[in-house]
Amino acid sequence: MTTIEDLVRRGAVQRVQVDTTSVRRLLEDADRHMKTATAAMKSGDLAGSFQLAYDAARKSLTALALNRGLRTRGEGAHATLIEVIEIDFSGAPGVEVVGKLDRLRRTRNRSQYSGHSFNESEVANGLETASDIVRWVKAQGSLAVP
Repeated sequence: MTTIEDLVRRGAVQRVQVDTTSVRRLLEDADRHMKTATAAMKSGDLAGSFQLAYDAARKSLTALALNRGLRTRGEGAHATLIEVIEIDFSGAPGVEVVGKLDRLRRTRNRSQYSGHSFNESEVANGLETASDIVRWVKAQGSLAVP
């Protein structure tokens, strides 16, 4: 089983000083992104909506990792972020929602690099997953929650 220390040794994660201002800003961004993603979906910008929902979930997880003094880096940093949170919060109620970000990440990558075309159902599911992740992060407590 991989540990945080394994990821640090590989250079995929670095230990950083906790910066509550950055944590708070990332959580505020996540909230704004979710609101804008909802508006974008209603206006028909499905790709934009999905991207913003993905970014909201990712930024909330980034805030949670930073709040623990961890920052992912290098190629595959978004996938590593999911792994970091799953390791660091192993056994926490609801942590399984974090793994759902990987599906969103893969879909987002297809959209960015292969021109994936979204449908409303897919985007609605993405918004729901992202919202669940943001909510779960905030439920972990002791964060600079807006």
